[in-house]
Amino acid sequence: MNSAKKKPMLTNKESFVKRVSREILSGKWKPGDKLPSERELAAELGIGKTVVHSGFEKLASMGLVHIKPKSGVFVADYMKTGNIETLNAIVNLNGNELGSDIVAAILDLRLAVEGLALRALCACRSSEDIQYLRSLTKEIRDKSNCGEEELAEQFFIWHREICIRSGKSFFTLFMNTTHDVSIAFWVNYLRMYGISFAINRLEQFIDLIEARDGEGAYNLLASGISDYLARIDKQEQ
Repeated sequence: MNSAKKKPMLTNKESFVKRVSREILSGKWKPGDKLPSERELAAELGIGKTVVHSGFEKLASMGLVHIKPKSGVFVADYMKTGNIETLNAIVNLNGNELGSDIVAAILDLRLAVEGLALRALCACRSSEDIQYLRSLTKEIRDKSNCGEEELAEQFFIWHREICIRSGKSFFTLFMNTTHDVSIAFWVNYLRMYGISFAINRLEQFIDLIEARDGEGAYNLLASGISDYLARIDKQEQ
């Protein structure tokens, strides 16, 4: 018997909401853009007009669109007016489905969270913390011939451990929330820099943590994120 979990089938409304969310968050539609009418979208997608209408209402509750009676539906300035549902829509997409502005915003938030965790860990780290991080790094090195997604998962776990061991346990919730988006980022990172560079970077972090150099560890994370974003921008040009 096949015990593999099957993904639940999406309703027409859910599929519509996911599609439009992806198009907005990827940058295809910009804040202020007017979306096609309910009639046009229903005909294009082969779904009922009532489904599109209900989908637009859901997108409005998510902070992604603004419905103007008798005028149409417009993309909202969701970075200013969004809510927790907007954030949920972002983190539920694959990182490769997001526009560069949102990628930069997520990584800025990661720098704020993990950067604080790094500083805290550098101040409170124990010899057991250092030993454990080195053992995790060795496991990654031993698995360096694994598939991209498996390696990406290992790098995600390593960086999440920084939050766990820093004593800032709430930060771990943020890391878990952004898991799916982060995996796509890590896959891209490993393709850009290579596994040897990435593992050496982990060892640099450990050396800085062991030396209790919180500022150095923060700056290493910041410079890595900055360089990653610069390479993403260059690819898009």
